[in-house]
Amino acid sequence: MKTQILETMGEEGLALPSQIEAGLAANDRLKYYFSLLQVSRSHADNPDQTSPSLRQERLVAGIAKSALDQTVAGARKEGTSYRLSGCRELLAAIASDARVMTAPADTVAKQRLELLLKQLPKSEGDTIEGRIIDQITRANRSKADSLHRLVMDLHKQLNALQVGLAEELIDGAATYGLGKGDDALVHAFMAGLNRTAPLKFNHPGLGTTATRSGHRLIIQNDIGTTDAHVIVVHVEAKRVTLTYSDVHLERLQFFCALFARFAVTWSNPNSSHSAALADDAPFFLTTGAFEAKDHKQLLAYLDHLGSRLVFLIDWNRARKQLRGFMKRQQRLLLLRWAADADIGHRGFLELGGAQLIWDAVETTAPTTIRLGDRLCDVLGEDKAFAFIQFTFKTATEGLLARQSDGLIRDRVRAELLDHLTTVGTRFLGTATAHAGLVFEIATAIRDHLFGPHDDPVGLKKLAKRARHWEHDADQLVSEIALSVRHRPELVPFQQLMAAADDAADEMEEAAFLLGLLGSSAKHNAWESLQPLASILAEASQQWVKALANAQHVHRHGARDDVDDFLTSIDRLASLEHDADNEERAVTVAALSKATDFRELHLISEIRQRLGNASDSLKRASLILRDQMVSDVLAP
Repeated sequence: MKTQILETMGEEGLALPSQIEAGLAANDRLKYYFSLLQVSRSHADNPDQTSPSLRQERLVAGIAKSALDQTVAGARKEGTSYRLSGCRELLAAIASDARVMTAPADTVAKQRLELLLKQLPKSEGDTIEGRIIDQITRANRSKADSLHRLVMDLHKQLNALQVGLAEELIDGAATYGLGKGDDALVHAFMAGLNRTAPLKFNHPGLGTTATRSGHRLIIQNDIGTTDAHVIVVHVEAKRVTLTYSDVHLERLQFFCALFARFAVTWSNPNSSHSAALADDAPFFLTTGAFEAKDHKQLLAYLDHLGSRLVFLIDWNRARKQLRGFMKRQQRLLLLRWAADADIGHRGFLELGGAQLIWDAVETTAPTTIRLGDRLCDVLGEDKAFAFIQFTFKTATEGLLARQSDGLIRDRVRAELLDHLTTVGTRFLGTATAHAGLVFEIATAIRDHLFGPHDDPVGLKKLAKRARHWEHDADQLVSEIALSVRHRPELVPFQQLMAAADDAADEMEEAAFLLGLLGSSAKHNAWESLQPLASILAEASQQWVKALANAQHVHRHGARDDVDDFLTSIDRLASLEHDADNEERAVTVAALSKATDFRELHLISEIRQRLGNASDSLKRASLILRDQMVSDVLAP
């Protein structure tokens, strides 16, 4: 009405600010209407799912009609059409608000609107075809024009007009028509925005406008260049309500998570808008409401809000660039870490993104990591995460300090090389964990043989524990096998693990056979196995020591570390020789002391299993020795 009065008086110049204000308010309502159409359609397609009311979005858009809150729940599918309560009025409201937005816009926009409105069929009753919903709400620019696309273009035009009307720049924000006390609020928002804005580097975006409309201060930010990527902030007293739209649901969820330290109430971004589907290009809308306890907290929240926007720019591109290096959840965690640490991802992208890492791979490990291999499968998830954290941090800090691209790339290469040289140490750590399980089985067998032999319950527990340890050992072998698949030069680690796992298998079987031998065997039969079990327990302990010592062996390391390692290997060889002798002694004892063939057979089998385990540990130790001498100690 105010705009029409000014136009009637011939004061078009005075009418323009009012037209822009009315157009921006219409933009908020249209976003709500588009979401209402999409979510209603989704609920009609999936009636068993929870139906959101979109009440908070309606209130934020300044729409008083509460009956709209029932639209989604009442939506029904009828063939290719959808029955929506008040559909005719809804389409009329969309047409009316679109005309409000075009009032201050150029002639081309007005012509586009009239053409689009003519293409819409007259709504009969409360039904609308699914293709018409798509025709209204699609945002994909590769397809035919739509009302949604026009509204996004108009929003940009109105923002540009608003900047032209600016009465004052406050820390870079174009402002006009501010009220008393608004300056401090804009200052707070822009302080946060300007603090992190350098992290966008050469990317456009973060243009901010601010004005007052009635009781509300309205702050808008264009974030980046994506059409549906806009944030509008309303400040009324100590309450801040932000409306955020995005074409990527995961980025919307990421943004919401950045406010964990503030009690922000979000409008169900996971349920109400994850279903907001226009067939070709959905956009998602959420609102977040925050009630500050005092003016100081209000300013702190606005500062934080402004500081988070830069991390939305190119977020999805960064997530995609990390696909070749990390699993999905790790990628999301990394981007969240980069935002929380005020490092961001744009520095990484400025230097080439994924190509920055592949260049480092090509110069440091071209045969170790091949195109198609994921870095997390080669280095392990923790190592890969730490390396890419370093890459993000180094890229950002280096660019901010105006360091040369070459220096930054060299630092990334050096860090990758350091991580690659520690992979062997990681494998040794896994092998040591496996050796600990072998030692557990060996000592359990020894301790039982030296304990009471008439303990059937204890024998069952021994077999069960040995089976559990052997299963855990198999898991470690599988882990090594998966990693070695990407590191052919580390195949010897897989071979030594296989040999050591043979020892675990043999001893687990020996524990099972002891249960079959049971308490019926004479004490002499148990005694004959004790020396061999003691030797095997010591051999397994020496195997743990050998692997632990190997982790400290380096080409230019201390000579004592090398001596300790070689001494353990030599001791394993001596124990294997002693075990051979004890195997023969067990055979002699079994032939003279076994009470029947069953007992003779079981003692012989147990002897054989324990002997095989000793042989396997020696074989594993020799593989380890050869690997360390040829690959680590060789000049």
